[in-house]
Amino acid sequence: MYGDLALQLVTSSHRSTLSTTPQLPLPKYALPLILSICLETRQLGTSISTAAETHGQVSLSQDRGLVCNLTVQHLAARRNKRCLLAYLSTRVGGIKERWWDAGGGLAYLLSPTTSVAVNPDLDAPDLRSALSPQELDFLRGYNNLMLDYKSDFLDVLDLTASIERPPGELMVDVRVVKDAGEVILEGGERVEFRKGERFRLARSQVERLIVQGFLEEV
Repeated sequence: MYGDLALQLVTSSHRSTLSTTPQLPLPKYALPLILSICLETRQLGTSISTAAETHGQVSLSQDRGLVCNLTVQHLAARRNKRCLLAYLSTRVGGIKERWWDAGGGLAYLLSPTTSVAVNPDLDAPDLRSALSPQELDFLRGYNNLMLDYKSDFLDVLDLTASIERPPGELMVDVRVVKDAGEVILEGGERVEFRKGERFRLARSQVERLIVQGFLEEV
């Protein structure tokens, strides 16, 4: 039936947004299903054009059965389009949300181990393999846009820093949750973050690692 594939697409997309799991991995881009919907929509358009050319203007104004048939096909094609746009809009929102969850760390976000580290119980693809090439281009473009925007006042405010709990002091005690390797801090100091170790450092220097899940406050 017309629209069944589009309904399947938006239903699966909606279900992926119902979970309350933090940073739920983004489902893999449904390319086969999208191609099938596009094919159905093109076939509907071809059918409408062929019927209009075959029967002519007189039949279109007098044959109610023909008009009803063409109207149903037209509405089905428009519904497919709306479902595709809704699916893509949901995907774009999810990509932006994950960028902010990662504190604007694009390299960390596209790391193959990110989804496993965030939720090891989920058998889900990492973000890079879940996105289409066009979505990857969008993510990189969005990242560059935000970096350009926040660079003018980065010395005053970091937009990507967490605001769920305002800092009470400049220094913070942190514990390494997962290995982050050697990190060069703002003052040029090199720190090797190994799992289980504790540090007391300036919040501004480790805020990004806290947001990305490498460190936790203690």
